[in-house]
Amino acid sequence: MLRLQMTDGHTTCVGLEFKHLSKISLNTPPGTKVKLLGIVQVKNGLVLLDDSKISVLGGEVDHMVEKWELQRSLAKHSRSNIGAEGGPPPFVPFGQDRRLYYVLWKWLC
Repeated sequence: MLRLQMTDGHTTCVGLEFKHLSKISLNTPPGTKVKLLGIVQVKNGLVLLDDSKISVLGGEVDHMVEKWELQRSLAKHSRSNIGAEGGPPPFVPFGQDRRLYYVLWKWLC
């Protein structure tokens, strides 16, 4: 499920992938231009998106893409040794039963 922050330069809104978006993914660079088609449904302040309601026009914003690419390359290296000997422990969400995550972690490693 993707969450998109969209703006026309004046108004900002948040779009939520309500049904699979085949033309937009985590690999879509920031600043990519999209066009909303027809009447879109809004629930709790979120624009619900599916392939029939959005068209990708393309384009990108250079300074946003540079920052995004740097963050992506750093993310590959910063947590690369999770689960390895001496690496950081796996993330456990607050309030969750740690024993379950420990058992799953031991089973996966």
